[in-house]
Amino acid sequence: MSLNDRYNLQKNSDLKTLKSFKILISNIKSLKDKNWGCPWQKIQSHKSLIPFLLEESNEFIEAIYEKKADNICEELGDLLLQVMLHAEIGHEKKEFELYDVIKNLNKKIINRHPYIFKKKEKVSLEKSQQIWENIKNSEKETPHTEASISKNLNMKIKNLPPMVGTDKITNVVKEYGFKWENTDQIFEKLEEEINELKEAIKSNNDSEIKNEFGDIYFTLLNLSNFLKINPESALQKTNIKFLERFSIVEDHAGDNIKKQTPKDFQRLWQNAKQKLAGKIHRSK
Repeated sequence: MSLNDRYNLQKNSDLKTLKSFKILISNIKSLKDKNWGCPWQKIQSHKSLIPFLLEESNEFIEAIYEKKADNICEELGDLLLQVMLHAEIGHEKKEFELYDVIKNLNKKIINRHPYIFKKKEKVSLEKSQQIWENIKNSEKETPHTEASISKNLNMKIKNLPPMVGTDKITNVVKEYGFKWENTDQIFEKLEEEINELKEAIKSNNDSEIKNEFGDIYFTLLNLSNFLKINPESALQKTNIKFLERFSIVEDHAGDNIKKQTPKDFQRLWQNAKQKLAGKIHRSK
């Protein structure tokens, strides 16, 4: 295929996309029409749609793990629907409209990638990330004083999932020198927190048990951040691994699975681990 053919193919694809997007904009406006729109859609707000945004995001993530292109495509559409609905709500409230959303996104993309849109130079992954962070920090209206760091973070994380909040806290405070130097330090802290949880359990203090468990969780997330591991992805792999092992246990126990003693379960579990380990070894 010639360069000209590829250009024409891409041009036709772009035109089809723009045409579809125009229809989508019209459809969203029809959904939100004050007279003839959907009764449910007409009463929604930014806040009321939050659970659906989270649900669609989780379903999109699930589709990625399943590696099913059709599902990924469908779930992306559902996510796009959420974006379009929020943009239309902004338009109704005279706060912003879809044009502003796209304009701001384009501005951010161009500003934070000067090596692509200005200088046209190749940079390393590390340098690209550093450029992004430097520009992002320079875009802030006022620099944070030491006294405002915690207050600013508190505002940012209060509506985020706790795991995401921990990651944001860790990334921000380490810019100010509050960071781990090595994994040994984190493991030492983790051991300290585990011992404190044990003491709280001994004292049968529910409030302290909850606090100390939270400290362990926070420290583990700090470890994942230090190791550059996505904790949700790691946990999802473990969930899948657990169910694979439990499936083998079920196959061996059959109808008697509810009659197994803890010792029986341990034996079946170890057999399942060995069976899966051998399967992985053979696949290599």
